[in-house]
Amino acid sequence: MTQTEYVQAVERNNRRLFLIALSFLRNRTDAEDALQDVFLKLWSRKQPFEDEEHTDKYLTRVCVNVCKNMLRSPFRKRCTDLDDAQSLYTFDSTEDYDLFCAVMSLPLRERTVVHLFYYEDLPVREIAETLRASESAVKTALHRARNHLKNCLKEEGNRE
Repeated sequence: MTQTEYVQAVERNNRRLFLIALSFLRNRTDAEDALQDVFLKLWSRKQPFEDEEHTDKYLTRVCVNVCKNMLRSPFRKRCTDLDDAQSLYTFDSTEDYDLFCAVMSLPLRERTVVHLFYYEDLPVREIAETLRASESAVKTALHRARNHLKNCLKEEGNRE
């Protein structure tokens, strides 16, 4: 990989991968660390990529793996820092903000599937490949996430 190709890949994927890492780790500094690891792995990769799409899929897969490894680390404190994530988004309404908070409160697997499906516009097949899961497992996680979101948002509406 040439330096120009590397820079283009970083510029093309930086924000997208950061948001994926943030959805996993819920902490800006951890997401930045994960992103740094992802781009170091890209730079040290020996095999060439077929095209930009192949590069992007590779980076998504590496990002998911790096985040999972960080979550498994015994040294990582499991803290929720939604203020970092909220500052990256602008919300047009309180409903958008409520939806964001509801998505961030989902269990990791469901939150990951929702993010990849709705925010990254990946089809179920690609999500299954990325997460190394079956398509039916991805569909089940999506179904459960939708139910959780529906119930959570319904509760929010009843409180007001």
